[in-house]
Formats: sequence, structure tokens, C-alpha cells
Amino acid sequence: MNKLLLIALSALGLTLLVVTTTRSLAADDMKGEHDMTGVLIDNHCGDKQADADAAAKHTIDCCKKGACAASGYQLIVGDKHYKFDDKGNTAAKAYLDKADSTKVIVTGKMDADDKIAVSSIKAAEEKKAN
Repeated sequence: MNKLLLIALSALGLTLLVVTTTRSLAADDMKGEHDMTGVLIDNHCGDKQADADAAAKHTIDCCKKGACAASGYQLIVGDKHYKFDDKGNTAAKAYLDKADSTKVIVTGKMDADDKIAVSSIKAAEEKKAN
């Protein structure tokens, strides 16, 4: 009976170790840099948008206006809003100066303040209607 209990406890311990290690590795992957596709919008107007479909109707000219640009920028993916860090705000202004679309791919990672630490912004390819 003691041997069976010892085997069961050992198996449980190994299982817990594997699960904990796997979750830790998955969490580290989420902290790494990755691409997100969505709609680039200023925070002033973006906070009023329910989702990416609504935000897609927002104009580039509005994003570049004084108060809107000064509020910073965010990426809306579905109904999730991801605000940019300072470097991302600078990159967003530079992107919008030459942009034809606010549909973008942002490369970056989440920082400690739940903002995207942006490393690049580029136009997302538009899907062609058939």
C-alpha cells in the first residue's frame, strides 16, 4: 500500500512540474514580440469606438489633428483596445504622415503598463473582393 501511495504521489508531482513548466513557457511566449493586425486610431477617438469595424470608418486626417494626435494612439483588434507606448506613438505619427489606410500590422510586445511596446507599424494588405 505504501509503495502504491509513493508511486501515485511521485506521478502527481511530475505532472504538476510539467504543467507548471508548460504554462511558464507559454506565458513567456506571450511576453515576446509578436504581430497584431487591426485598426490604428488616436486615443481620443478610439476610446469612443466599440470595435475595429467602427474604428475603420475613422479618417486619417482626424488621427493627425492636434488634440487627437496629442492623445496618443492605439490599435483596435476586434473589440480589444491596445494603447501604444511613447515610441509607438511616435511611430504612429510617422506612419500616418504617409499612410493610405489605418488597417495595420503592429509588431511589438506588451509592457508592464499593459501598453504595446511598438517596434514597427506597417500597412496590412487589403483583401480583394471577388
